[in-house]
Amino acid sequence: MAIDIPDTSLSTNDIRILNALFDPETLPSAARSKDASEIDSSLPAHPTISSSQVSKLEAQQNDLVRRVNSASSVVEIEDALKQEDAIAKVWPEYPSVYINLAMLHRMKLETLLTESQTVFSAPEIEVQGLFDDLSQAIKSCGLASSTSQVSPYQARILRTAFSHRAYLYLKASETGVEWDGKSKSELEELASTDFAAAARYGDEVAREMSVRTNPYAKMCGAIVKNALREERALKR
Repeated sequence: MAIDIPDTSLSTNDIRILNALFDPETLPSAARSKDASEIDSSLPAHPTISSSQVSKLEAQQNDLVRRVNSASSVVEIEDALKQEDAIAKVWPEYPSVYINLAMLHRMKLETLLTESQTVFSAPEIEVQGLFDDLSQAIKSCGLASSTSQVSPYQARILRTAFSHRAYLYLKASETGVEWDGKSKSELEELASTDFAAAARYGDEVAREMSVRTNPYAKMCGAIVKNALREERALKR
């Protein structure tokens, strides 16, 4: 739904541009228009691992993850991590294993934290491990370029990895952590970029988040709100 622009002296073109800037349905239209063409169901699941092997590995992953939940102890999570590490050594180009490693590492960290702490309260080397796992999942999809077509399996991995990494960047910005030497605005920009990437591969929630975390759109939004407020005040 487009934003409701109050009666002002803005031109029709100005209103159209503002709607395009701040309407979650229209701002990331470039990403939306690419979705259909970037995901090709005729492609093999993975460029270097046979589809039959991917299916076997996925069944193994599903069974392993099914045995781990929010009530699992640190010991149980560590055991699952060891099994995932073993799979990664045998199949280093298999993306799902890195998605699950990130999930398990985060579960382990959150199990050890108090209610007032966040993931970023953990030792930096352990938090960096989360980013490394997610980046490796993206890399293991074997994209020749950011515009390469992908299989439905690759699309699932990419949107999961990008959205998880975006969440971590956003959480860092919200908690005031200067992660990796980056400021709050830089972290928000990274989150917005990753949310947009997740949207490109079919994550509709990430599509809206890419708008909400876009620093340029937020800055423009503040400017526009102030301008409209001042204009309404002058008309009284």
